Amino acid sequence: MTVTNKVELIVVDERTLPLVQHQRYRALCTGGQGPVAGADHEARRVAHEHDRHGVTFALFDAADLVASAQVIPVSPMTPASAYDVYDLRNTLPRPDHGAVIVANLVTTPVRKGSNLLEPVMRAVLDFVAREKRRYIAVLADPALRDFYASMGFDTVREGLASGRASGEVALMIFDMRDTRHTNGESLAGWMFGPVFNG
Repeated sequence: MTVTNKVELIVVDERTLPLVQHQRYRALCTGGQGPVAGADHEARRVAHEHDRHGVTFALFDAADLVASAQVIPVSPMTPASAYDVYDLRNTLPRPDHGAVIVANLVTTPVRKGSNLLEPVMRAVLDFVAREKRRYIAVLADPALRDFYASMGFDTVREGLASGRASGEVALMIFDMRDTRHTNGESLAGWMFGPVFNG
């Protein structure tokens, strides 16, 4: 658990998972964005069958859940059918070096643009470094592509069907050994340098 002033980053468990699912509902199902897979309009939650895979980080500002992200370790050499859309075995330069998928990255709509993703991104990078995995894969909605690109993610495929109201997504990859990060030339390398050189 990380606490800074009133901002707290936690690892989600069974008690806090419903809060994360409700946050997804608020972000994805309000404002007439169209149907969302896993939406339960009576419970006001968006739940996925893979919610308990990997680890989910949640960022609170005092009592308010403001951002969350799920990190799922995968083995690209033996892909799971649940993550076939990523096709990491044929996409990564060295799939034998391991990867994680970042899924369900959500910020509270009224708090977008307030640098909330920085502590979540640090938690993701710390997790990847501890797990000794090389790559991070995301399916980026149009609204988040600039953020990921600024951190040093590279787009490797575009126009993937997402089943989301936001439309098509792009597969973006982050390489923990990219010299832009290890030399501090990327935003992620500049902000989180020790993660890459630890």
